[in-house]
Amino acid sequence: MALGFTACVPTVASASDIECYDAKVRAKPVAQVPTVFPQSDDPSVIIMSWPWFVDLDVRRVLEGDVDKGRLETLAVLHTYYVRKTMTFYLRRNSAGTYNILRDDPDELDRCPSDALPATPYLRLGPDRTYADERREGEELYRRYYEDDE
Repeated sequence: MALGFTACVPTVASASDIECYDAKVRAKPVAQVPTVFPQSDDPSVIIMSWPWFVDLDVRRVLEGDVDKGRLETLAVLHTYYVRKTMTFYLRRNSAGTYNILRDDPDELDRCPSDALPATPYLRLGPDRTYADERREGEELYRRYYEDDE
């Protein structure tokens, strides 16, 4: 089961959002920015992964209609990807970008051309933009790592 987030509050994404992919690419992660870690008032909630902005340098398109070069995507992660070229399965989302799929690639089919876009892994609250979320993540985690030095 995949998780989506509304203003960094976990919600379950529908199965139709994760059963297929729109593009298969060979790419290297060149920027990886976690959003601010979500908080929950429910003590029984354990958050293992949350939305990140991941910029990919697409080196080769194996399937789908994606341009080579830099591509901004959303992922649900616990930590950074290794900075090496890997194969990524991407699902077009309604925010105009892509979600990086974590499902077993052997269980994924290519989406039909008329498939509706998936729900983005990060859904925004009122008066919020993806740029706001990314900037806050960059500022918080840069401060966090600078304090460790």
